[in-house]
Amino acid sequence: MNKNKIEEFDWSKYDEHYKGGNKLVSNPKIKGQSNKEKCYSREPYAQKMFDFFTSNNQTIIKKDLNKGDCIPIISIYNIRDGKMNIELISGLTVTIDLNREKRFIQLFGYNTIDEFITALQNPENLKNFINQGLYVYIIEGSPNIKVSLWQGHIKRTKEEFMKEINSPSKAYIAKILEANKGGFFVEVQGIEAFMPGSLAAPNKIMDFKSMVGKEVIVMIEDFLKEMNSFIVSHKKYIEHVLPKKISELSLDKKYKGNITGTSKYGIFIEFEDIFTGLLHHSKMYEETINSFRNKKFKPGDEIEFYINEITKDNRIILTEEDPFQKRKKINEFILKNKDNNIEAEIVAIMPFGIIVKVEEIAGLVPSKEFKKNKILMSNFIVGDKLNIKYEEFKENDKLIFKLTNNK
Repeated sequence: MNKNKIEEFDWSKYDEHYKGGNKLVSNPKIKGQSNKEKCYSREPYAQKMFDFFTSNNQTIIKKDLNKGDCIPIISIYNIRDGKMNIELISGLTVTIDLNREKRFIQLFGYNTIDEFITALQNPENLKNFINQGLYVYIIEGSPNIKVSLWQGHIKRTKEEFMKEINSPSKAYIAKILEANKGGFFVEVQGIEAFMPGSLAAPNKIMDFKSMVGKEVIVMIEDFLKEMNSFIVSHKKYIEHVLPKKISELSLDKKYKGNITGTSKYGIFIEFEDIFTGLLHHSKMYEETINSFRNKKFKPGDEIEFYINEITKDNRIILTEEDPFQKRKKINEFILKNKDNNIEAEIVAIMPFGIIVKVEEIAGLVPSKEFKKNKILMSNFIVGDKLNIKYEEFKENDKLIFKLTNNK
């Protein structure tokens, strides 16, 4: 009999979920569990062992290769005469006829087999190529193994797309192949997908046919079983990257964009492919204001502008005025009028206050100023006069005014 003391089972690892009795609760930290396959262990090696027994770990060597298996490639060599040898993670070596893999080769940007072979003669190119994570699809397992690089890529990519639906983290380039009334048929990583028109751009697309042949960056939106097709979205990509991209915008740079629509406040402009800003009529030059009032602008018209302000909720306010000239005028205005009572014209009434203009200088009388003076903003209309006084100059070139004698 073994005299070594048998250690008691450590139930402390189960304290969080263990409810007593003889029924255990599976470890929620283990990935890959299903109704049929569960892991109850809390040991450090639990995930590794679970993957081993369920064959979820791609590093496990499979003795038998069956049709439909997707096996990782660990090495490529003897690349010549339109062929190459690949070594699979199972230890098996297979010869690939590159003439049957032209679609796979083109996917990576090579137009011909010779161009592909020449590129992989460079050790660094070969290393980078393998490190992308290549797989082969087993077409036939026995008696003679047959594999496909293209089908391996398609199967793995579809699996990746399925994961991206619920956990979006990657963006892909989609080439627009065809347009219809509802949207676009596109190709993403060699897979045909559909991009609805409402998800194809930050604003309404006026001419669908003009998009054919273009490439756009997309993320995976959904998978429709009835169509057996993935749905992709350019808008989802924009929403994903917008916070970071907005931080890269400059208030001193001159931008160029296209008008997408108008409102009573001004015109909406799309620029840098993903941004949309409002050029308020109070921020327009005289010539632009006249065109705006006479409704001469139409979607697609090109216009130049600067960014006046980016609000806390990421709305982009545009202006035509050069920021350097604007700051010079503001400084001169403050020096001249900082202690004076001024008569200003109302140019816009907004929920947060009233925008006024003195000569060529615009500023804001905040809504709290009207509350403090017990004056209703609804008493005023655009064009009315307000008696104001300079209050302060805030960041983003904002002039703030207070009221004087407006009762």
